[in-house]
Amino acid sequence: MLDPDRAERSPFERSPFERLFTVAASVSAAQLLWVLVMGLIAGGQLVADQWPDWDPLVPWPVLAIPSWCTIALGALACAGAVGAAAGRHGRTDAAPHAARSRAGRAVQDIGIALVVLVVLPLGLARLYPEPGGVSAPFAGPDGVLGWHWIAAALQAITVAALLLRAVRAARSARPLAPR
Repeated sequence: MLDPDRAERSPFERSPFERLFTVAASVSAAQLLWVLVMGLIAGGQLVADQWPDWDPLVPWPVLAIPSWCTIALGALACAGAVGAAAGRHGRTDAAPHAARSRAGRAVQDIGIALVVLVVLPLGLARLYPEPGGVSAPFAGPDGVLGWHWIAAALQAITVAALLLRAVRAARSARPLAPR
């Protein structure tokens, strides 16, 4: 752990915006665990058109994840990614391996964004249809999606910001050409 009295920051330290993105993505990933636990309580039933595999303790959906929660987490992740892309990326005289580490973290965050912040909200929109939601012909003749998909749409901005962050970090890892 860094000494709080030190005047300079470590080149490996994450910015507050990067931490915001990480926390939002982690809580979003916890939604998947929530869905699985609620499915177990509901007798193994994960979707509305499935029958329970055993006697449920509580009928499905036990405690559905509200769309506003998923959308808020997606917006926080987007704000963190945009803030991290717009901010400074450590000291310019930092060791090249620190810049490569920042580039690697940015690429890792892109993968996290695609899996946790895009695929999961789309799945939640399918699991928890809402009145007035978007019609989904692939979910049956009367299929409707919940509003969770809005969080996935926000991630286009997130992925673009993370790509910018990765490119900037990779460029800062290159040695400067002699003059």
